[in-house]
Amino acid sequence: MSDVQEPLPWGKSTATAAVLEHLVADRLLPVNINSERQEFGVPVGRFMWALCEYYGVELHNFGPNSISQVAVFVALYEGYLGIEAHWDLWIHLFRDELYIDNVRGQPKRFAHAGSLMLHLHPTRTDLYIPNKMTTNNAGWTRGWFYLRNFGNQLPAFTNKVPRERPKKWNWGVSPPPHQASLKVLTSALQRLARKGLMAAAVIANFHR
Repeated sequence: MSDVQEPLPWGKSTATAAVLEHLVADRLLPVNINSERQEFGVPVGRFMWALCEYYGVELHNFGPNSISQVAVFVALYEGYLGIEAHWDLWIHLFRDELYIDNVRGQPKRFAHAGSLMLHLHPTRTDLYIPNKMTTNNAGWTRGWFYLRNFGNQLPAFTNKVPRERPKKWNWGVSPPPHQASLKVLTSALQRLARKGLMAAAVIANFHR
């Protein structure tokens, strides 16, 4: 990637206190508990921490669709199957790609935010629910805002910029015996899919 340049400095956030309060009103952020300053945070589960540790990234490296993929996966297990999200099934179904900013007329650059892109294995879509994500997230990086790290449940922010794609970002659980052990889980997901459950509905449910 010798032709890829370093990312530009972070741009100024357009998120104001009013924007954040609107998200609180929509129950997308918890109420601010610090009366002296605007300080918002979101509790994070162990699965998100595990993803950060496994892939060697920080929260800002996940783009909107990647965060949605993780949220849907966890919600499927906890909300619909009543069990914790299964790690082996995750790496069996998903792989990661490294996003490079590529704006017409400008040099390619590593991305400060959203450089980790999660994709469902194209030959394993029948093992999961339909999970088409939005194709237009233009401008999302201008609306960033800082979140308080509740109980240090996420890696500390260091402004990390991934510059290479490690092999561990590939799919896992390839040996047939390992895949067979996931059969009961994929069967449950297929049953939900046959009943019409889609990722969009899961997202709508946990935003209510």
